[in-house]
Amino acid sequence: MHPENNTENNAPATENAASGSGLPVASPRSLDDPNATFEDLPFKPQLTEKQAKRANQTFKGIVLSIGFTVAILIPVLMLNPAPKDDAFESDVNLQATAEQTEQISGFEIFAPELGEKEYANFARWQANTAQGVPYWEFGLVSEDKNFVWVRQAAESNPTWIALITDAATPTEKRTIGGTEWEVRVKDQSTYLIADFADSTVVLSSDTSVEQLNSVAEQVANDLK
Repeated sequence: MHPENNTENNAPATENAASGSGLPVASPRSLDDPNATFEDLPFKPQLTEKQAKRANQTFKGIVLSIGFTVAILIPVLMLNPAPKDDAFESDVNLQATAEQTEQISGFEIFAPELGEKEYANFARWQANTAQGVPYWEFGLVSEDKNFVWVRQAAESNPTWIALITDAATPTEKRTIGGTEWEVRVKDQSTYLIADFADSTVVLSSDTSVEQLNSVAEQVANDLK
């Protein structure tokens, strides 16, 4: 006799176990399914001992690199604290620089006494200029951080003035402190130009016309 072909008895053990438990058998998702997970892979990838060791070394390297970076940044940040509001104030001694300049300029230098919260952020004698006109200049910063650029020359000419004012357009004449000033404007900058006994003064500002007029009045009073 031939043995009977009993398919029920030959069913896989796992399938029998699943059906015996009454739970549905979950089929693996296709790898194209966006909901597929690591468990849906047809095989479970295993790292070799060398691969695991290399991955561990890479992780350690990243941690050490971050640690070194933090260790370097901390002392740098401690040595360079955030700037305070008064950190940009200059220690330029306007009066002393003006006195030295007046010995070589050949004309009376304008250098006003500064208020408590005013300062000059630079002051210098420009001797070797491309325009061939030596001149005195300084930057005046007021209490509210408005800025006026002062330039003064004994040998000024129209070309020098055009270069200093960035070819600004003359707009009007204005009397300030009893002196007539020519007003020129370009973009956000306003320029005031006036001739005095032995020099020409050019003032400019792109922050405050009021502060510009105030400095012009000081110039007129000092150089009359």
